[in-house]
Amino acid sequence: MVDVGLEQAFAKVRAFLEGDFEHPGLTLYDLQNLVGYNSRLKTDGPLSYTMPPEPALSGVAAVRLYYYPKDPEVNLIVEIEDKARKRHLRHFKWNGVSWTAARGLKADLTATREVLPSIEEVGGDFFLGYASEEAKELAEAIRRGEAAGAKYMLCTRDNTRIFYAPASSPPAVPCPRCGNTNMIFKTLTLATPEDRIEAILREQRALRTALEDLLLYLKRKLGP
Repeated sequence: MVDVGLEQAFAKVRAFLEGDFEHPGLTLYDLQNLVGYNSRLKTDGPLSYTMPPEPALSGVAAVRLYYYPKDPEVNLIVEIEDKARKRHLRHFKWNGVSWTAARGLKADLTATREVLPSIEEVGGDFFLGYASEEAKELAEAIRRGEAAGAKYMLCTRDNTRIFYAPASSPPAVPCPRCGNTNMIFKTLTLATPEDRIEAILREQRALRTALEDLLLYLKRKLGP
């Protein structure tokens, strides 16, 4: 499952540390200036710096750099805190030229990807935390109008519905189709069988939104 905000934050941190066409990468000297370190300080650390808000970091809660001046293995820990308050840590050692992987620790600047448990798509809806057969039974009950009271999240972007089991943790789940994290919690009040035409139209709207997003992505990558 892709967390778009987290992906963007990792891309920003990668450019910040490694540099890009417009800016050089972060050096050890730069990091020391950011955290306010000088050789007269008698501290083992960490000294910290929080990256200021900007559009590329709007999808996460915070990005922090922790400097350990006297650690022989780890000089820098990058902490990215996502909107669900989960921390994603990366560990680095300065080799005199660039930041490299600390021994035995993760330093790859790619977003942590989590696979959602038991997510099924049936009839245009998604079912989180249900076994395959349970998801199919609930989808059939929804179609017959016999699932009043079922809890679900509604994507504000493409109207995708995610029905979730009580054991799951829905607040951290983005839309499976578009990655949108702005979800509305709702309770199904369907009292009559769902109109099959309306279900098909909902699927078509979701597909159209996904195709539009794909075209925009390709235009950004390939240019006009």
